[in-house]
Amino acid sequence: MLDYAEIGRNIRKYHLNLGLKQKDLAEKINLTEQHISHIENGYTKLSLPALVAIANALSVDCNTLLGTTLTGAQKEIMNQELKKLTSEMDAKKLRFCVEFCRLLKDYDSIEKG
Repeated sequence: MLDYAEIGRNIRKYHLNLGLKQKDLAEKINLTEQHISHIENGYTKLSLPALVAIANALSVDCNTLLGTTLTGAQKEIMNQELKKLTSEMDAKKLRFCVEFCRLLKDYDSIEKG
């Protein structure tokens, strides 16, 4: 799930870092100042073309504006794929999968310690 409030905060941060006001950004990408305000405050969902235009105007990539939202969305997609894959497994394969996941989790703990 995309966090539009976070995206808006990132947009605000980067345009302020450049010394741009909402009005300046809006003019650069042919949107209204009010629309930019709504995006920054998370009141409206921005379209992909708007995201790309804003990123270009701010000289950052879209991933930068998406921030942790992108990571969360990727994790949700992987969780859904894992759920689909495991739902099709018999009990033996599912047990193996669970044990493999436990090993990965334990490996991560060992590596940090």
